[in-house]
Amino acid sequence: MMHLAAAIVAVAASTFAAGPRIASPILGALREAPLTIKGNGFGGPGPGTSLIIRIGEQRSTIPSTSDSILHWEDTKIVLAVDAAARSGALRVRTPQGTSPPAIVEVYHYEWFDIPPTPNTNALPLSIAVDDDSQVWINQEFHREFQHFDPRTGVVQGLAIPRPPDPGPFASTIFRDHRTQTSVLGEDVIVDPQGKVWFTQGGGYLYSGEHPNHSRIVRYDPEAPPGQEWRVYNMPGDWNEIIGLAWDARRGRMWVAQGGLEAGPKIASFDPERIPFDNHFDFSRPLLHQICEEGQPTDDCYRVYRLPERSLQPAHLLVDRRGLVWYTAFWGNRIGVLDPDTGRVIEYPLPPAIGLGDPVWLVGSGPWQIVESATGDIVFNEYFDSTIGSFNVSRLLDPACRSLDAQGRNPCIREWVVPDADLRDQTVHSIAFDGRGRLWFTQDATKETATDASLGFITADGRHVVRLPSLGHFPANAVNASTGIAIDRSTGDIYFCEFQRKRLGRLRLME
Repeated sequence: MMHLAAAIVAVAASTFAAGPRIASPILGALREAPLTIKGNGFGGPGPGTSLIIRIGEQRSTIPSTSDSILHWEDTKIVLAVDAAARSGALRVRTPQGTSPPAIVEVYHYEWFDIPPTPNTNALPLSIAVDDDSQVWINQEFHREFQHFDPRTGVVQGLAIPRPPDPGPFASTIFRDHRTQTSVLGEDVIVDPQGKVWFTQGGGYLYSGEHPNHSRIVRYDPEAPPGQEWRVYNMPGDWNEIIGLAWDARRGRMWVAQGGLEAGPKIASFDPERIPFDNHFDFSRPLLHQICEEGQPTDDCYRVYRLPERSLQPAHLLVDRRGLVWYTAFWGNRIGVLDPDTGRVIEYPLPPAIGLGDPVWLVGSGPWQIVESATGDIVFNEYFDSTIGSFNVSRLLDPACRSLDAQGRNPCIREWVVPDADLRDQTVHSIAFDGRGRLWFTQDATKETATDASLGFITADGRHVVRLPSLGHFPANAVNASTGIAIDRSTGDIYFCEFQRKRLGRLRLME
């Protein structure tokens, strides 16, 4: 009897395994874009094969021969999603059985053009959302700063204060001279008081005759007319700043100084004690504003030099304990600074898997960095289409400071974006939503037709979901998604479409 029971179980198991299986228990869809369902055992189109859709209490069946089915094969089904679709669940039915259900989340995609003006190239890079659902956009070259009001649906350009010619920045791109056009700097944040901060970086890889300054700009939307702007001019030449982070515990702003010419540094300052000058003429390097050894740091820039291998510190995070984390974009590592002691610890990343230039030289390109609800440190590896998470409970573990025999960091977990083109696609930006999901933008190169998209890692870390390509929505340029931010009050997901010069918004259709 025991042998007979075992045989019955074996037959039942083989029969169940022969039925259709959907590869992921959660699928992401866009209205008016095809949804690809991957798995196995789907068979081919014909009698007895269909999709079973359930939305709320409503249930419908779509035969495999329906016009809504754009493609059906054993491992892949492509379904047309209409303009009125809502989120629900989906099963695949074949003569061999019915698959377990997969949740289908349907998103509606909208876009808002950045109007052209004489002072903008309208190439949006980074984005932030404040507590009033107002959206703030920092653009490439920083000729203008943008504000989007979702109540009106209008993007408005704000002219950034400009010093007297020839300007604060120096660049070999413009024949080795000073210019008003910044060629680095890519961050925008909103502090707890609702003030908006962004960076204007100095010339990238510049080492010519002209001093090269970076600027940190503050915009206060509640200030009286004429008092909205403050410009903090970073002391020193060739400081090449990118990332910002507000330190609520200390009341200080932190800034990453890339410094491929002057060396990698992180600096902090008290914006209420440091002088600002919206029209500074840059005739002097402001070195007197850098704190000297043993000097109180209230009214000067406190500068911390990082290890030389931390090339191009990019984005910053002040965690819940007051530690300052950074990504070393050209150093293939992340690091942490304890401001109270000045101690820096670095954690190397595995060898790069990206196939495009300049990966062979710089590595995986860790870029943005955020803190999870558990306190773990999450970052994206730009060139590798990879997202990593550092286990903060192992902060002082010596094993985290080197790679193991398999070339991995034992304290870092990594997710590679599904179906990523490792030559022409990059993960540009990341942001957590209110449900603990980590959203990312998958960027693409201008020279290729490779599709850009968005996606998320589920809160439990078990699944990476990638939405359909933005290329399904025609525009006057190739699709490329860069900065991303989440409105915590509405759940709306905002992102920058760099080449298309517009702002995108995703809303879940429940």
